[in-house]
Amino acid sequence: MICVVLGLQFGDEGKGKVTDFLSDRFDVVVRFNGGGNAGHTVVDEGKTYKFHLLPSGSLRASTVVLGNGMVIDPAALIKEMEGVENLTTRTRVVISKMAHVVTPIHKTLDSKEEQLRGRLSIGTTAQGIGPTYEDKYARTGIRMMDLLDRDIIRDKIETIYRMKEKLLEDTIYSSAAEREKVVEELYQTGRKLGAFLEYSEDLIYNEYRKGSSIIFEGAQGTMLDIDFGMYPYVTSSNALSGALSLGAGFPFRKVNTVMGVVKAYVSRVGAGPFPTELTGAAADHLRDLGHEYGTTTGRPRRVGWLDLPMLKYAIRLNDVDTIALTKLDTLGQMNEINVCTAYYRDGKPLDHIPRTLSESSGLDLRFRSFEPWGKIEPDNDGIMNYEDLPESARNYVEFIEKELGVKVGLISMGESRKSTIDRMKH
Repeated sequence: MICVVLGLQFGDEGKGKVTDFLSDRFDVVVRFNGGGNAGHTVVDEGKTYKFHLLPSGSLRASTVVLGNGMVIDPAALIKEMEGVENLTTRTRVVISKMAHVVTPIHKTLDSKEEQLRGRLSIGTTAQGIGPTYEDKYARTGIRMMDLLDRDIIRDKIETIYRMKEKLLEDTIYSSAAEREKVVEELYQTGRKLGAFLEYSEDLIYNEYRKGSSIIFEGAQGTMLDIDFGMYPYVTSSNALSGALSLGAGFPFRKVNTVMGVVKAYVSRVGAGPFPTELTGAAADHLRDLGHEYGTTTGRPRRVGWLDLPMLKYAIRLNDVDTIALTKLDTLGQMNEINVCTAYYRDGKPLDHIPRTLSESSGLDLRFRSFEPWGKIEPDNDGIMNYEDLPESARNYVEFIEKELGVKVGLISMGESRKSTIDRMKH
């Protein structure tokens, strides 16, 4: 079985728990895009893990892979690996030699570039992700394999500095001595991570030929995709299912199942269009119910009603087979519940998804209302069954299925793995 799990909204859909829930069914877990700006929270036996670079399946799978499409802060990765008990003794960790490296200089550049954007600022996490991808496509980037050679690191750091000297002129990195410190730090982290570096695309394909089951884990969400999201308020990589071919070197045609993760409402961090956004007391209530604060930044997330036109677009782009619906229990505690069913402008339905601020202004949204179903409690063992859900909650799920034409295969409620309804077996 080859499966890909990815978000269909603006990220933060709950992919971490979904991947963790599924990961004991797979031999290999592969992450294929993004960097430390991603944040996936997993709870295991009462202990909370906040993954930023490691795949969320790292607690259960026998092999985890950080693919070539990622950008990796090596110092942060070492710290994250050390924070997961017995990780490298019970799990094989593989890091692509070709993944690109986030340096402290990139993080400084990230903040500088955001300042220069002015009113077009995108709300970056300042984790250095964008500038690292910039260097990748400028063909001046540092790759993980480069960390094993101090001279190569130095040459590339100096090249990056020369190309970005104007942005860095009033920072500590205008000093050659400070740049040399970065070189040495990167070299030392490379020595620590060298044993994990492989041509991961070869490993993945060899596992496939052996008959291993593989789950690919995407970061961010479809509406943050660099090409198909709401540009420029997007991430710096492709976040669609097909991106696994580029970010992991595995043929997409061999994927059996595409699972799209959907929050029962919508949330996003940062600036940009958000047609169904809530404001005021209702937004505060939903944000507090769902603990909607960024895993990486701690910033309060913007929240709003579920957006079906947006989901139809995301499902088409990703060729989604099944949906994992998260936070159904959170939404049910709202005083009222609405779902956006269509966009109109000047009395006419739109036949496309607005992806700019100007296109998104002046929309007339059509909604369908649902009765709240209140708090949902699992049985004494923490186990839940679909038939035990309140009728109004089941009506919500079945309406989504009918409108989207895709089955809701998983329903996640709460942090516990047990509080997950698996309908894929039926």
